[in-house]
Amino acid sequence: MPDVLVVLVVTLTLTAAAAPVAIRIGGRAGLMDVPNARSSHAVSVPRSGGVAVAAAAAAGLLVALPHAGSQRVVVLLLALALAGVGLLDDWHGLDPLPRLVAQLVAGIVAGIALGGDWAILAGAILLPVVVNIVNFMDGINGITSLNVSVWAGAALGVGLLGGDRLLAVVGAVSLGGAVGFLPFNVPSARLFLGDAGSYLFGGLIGMGVLRGLTADHHLHLLLAPLALYASDVAATLIRRGARGESLTSPHREHGYQLLVSDLGWPHPAVAALTASLGAFITVCWVILSWPFATSVTVLLCAGYLALPHVLRHSRFSVGTGAKRPPERPNSPTERTSR
Repeated sequence: MPDVLVVLVVTLTLTAAAAPVAIRIGGRAGLMDVPNARSSHAVSVPRSGGVAVAAAAAAGLLVALPHAGSQRVVVLLLALALAGVGLLDDWHGLDPLPRLVAQLVAGIVAGIALGGDWAILAGAILLPVVVNIVNFMDGINGITSLNVSVWAGAALGVGLLGGDRLLAVVGAVSLGGAVGFLPFNVPSARLFLGDAGSYLFGGLIGMGVLRGLTADHHLHLLLAPLALYASDVAATLIRRGARGESLTSPHREHGYQLLVSDLGWPHPAVAALTASLGAFITVCWVILSWPFATSVTVLLCAGYLALPHVLRHSRFSVGTGAKRPPERPNSPTERTSR
């Protein structure tokens, strides 16, 4: 599938080329993440990065179009539509209900396109869950680009080896967008993805997983890179729910946030840790039998969740171990929808 590799190169190149334009657009349109008393960033940062990635993904779609079936067109257009919903939220702010409705509709349409029947229900559940997991975890520099790259690499490999052009294109677009955006977000952010970017990546991942489910293409390899993300989100929501706290109110209780705000770890180190663990878990599912791979996954996710609490008073924390002011989130939703 040489055209899939062309899609990857086009999406990566155009994301990197469009990012400086997105920085200027963000400034002129008022799509800025303005520092406040809780911020560690000294200057305002545009949160229009998702616009650059979406534009590059659209170009990648055009490259794939001559070889694309209706399924690929529908899946990629749905991901772009979700990016549009995220952009509206970045720009004007949307209530949780219309965002959820948009995600449900996208999941239903994806289910119809990818098989119908039970796939419709699967899409209606899976897509909102994955989109919100990615959105919730998009809170520090580099974390989304690195973790999406791990998932996209797995999806691209599964698609190429299994002869699934749709999954391969989704993986190529995701990988190109994530890698092309990374230099503008790490080590210090010149650009944030915003909801437009996290919704786009979440939509691509959700529909890639749905494709693996409906086509029976190594679903475990598409889920393995998401294990750490899912465990962090689930543990945080359960903990907050058990205390009777609102699940949509702002907070900084995810494992990666505690490592940054409580222990003073730099953003790139925490982002690299999560992506490395996700990659290692995925490799384990490739080379180990499922009982051993499951055990490794559970142990690593539990260790990651326990790490901030274990290290809080240890010599491995940065500085004196005193609590630091929280750093600026990578997405506006970290302040508005947690």
